[in-house]
Amino acid sequence: MDDPNAAVPPPPLPPRPVSRPWWRHPVFVVVVVLAGLGFVLSRLGGGDGDGGRASEEKAGPPAASVTVSASASARPKPSGPPPLVGKRLKDAKEQASAAGFDVVSHDASDQDARQWDVGGWKVCFQGSAGQRSGGRPVLDLGVVRVEAPCPRADGGKIPWPAMPAVTGMTFGRAGETLGPIGFRKVEPESAYSDVELPGVADPWKVCFQDPEPGKTVENPQFGTVYLKLAPPDAPCPERPYAELRPGR
Repeated sequence: MDDPNAAVPPPPLPPRPVSRPWWRHPVFVVVVVLAGLGFVLSRLGGGDGDGGRASEEKAGPPAASVTVSASASARPKPSGPPPLVGKRLKDAKEQASAAGFDVVSHDASDQDARQWDVGGWKVCFQGSAGQRSGGRPVLDLGVVRVEAPCPRADGGKIPWPAMPAVTGMTFGRAGETLGPIGFRKVEPESAYSDVELPGVADPWKVCFQDPEPGKTVENPQFGTVYLKLAPPDAPCPERPYAELRPGR
């Protein structure tokens, strides 16, 4: 039987807490998980890291660069000057610009006139005027008024036609001869003061003409030819407006 007065042994000590490695600490684990999650999200969303730069590189150059390139590619590259001789200056300028050329013009005659109304001039000569600082080649066009014939050489005199001789012809034949010159009007008159012209004077013969034969006719499109006619069965008078039957 146990002695109640015997000494009671002390209770056992509580177990000593186990020490954990630093990398298994809960706070560290949470930090690592959050960092990993942020990295994954940045890769998926194309953030500010390398992934974002890769996306930008894949997307191509900025919109401004694309606009400049498109504008540059839209400008025509000249392959050769278009033939412009014979065209009106206005049309020639438009065609040259569409082909990638600029245009300067000068009076191809000896008058040195300025081309204020580009629709009233035509191209007689075409040459090169070099290249401007902007890079577009320039065409130099020698022009004259639309109504004028081209000179034989750039800067020469305009070869206006000479008045043909139509005296002795019938009025009908004279009109055919004068037609190519381009007179504004051919006006018949009776060579006799006492004889009236018929409604159709084609068979009548030309006795006098104005302008005189051989005279240079400048700008015939503004001029009028006056032809004095005699009846087919009557001779021409010695002077215009004489009487065929004096005293009647």
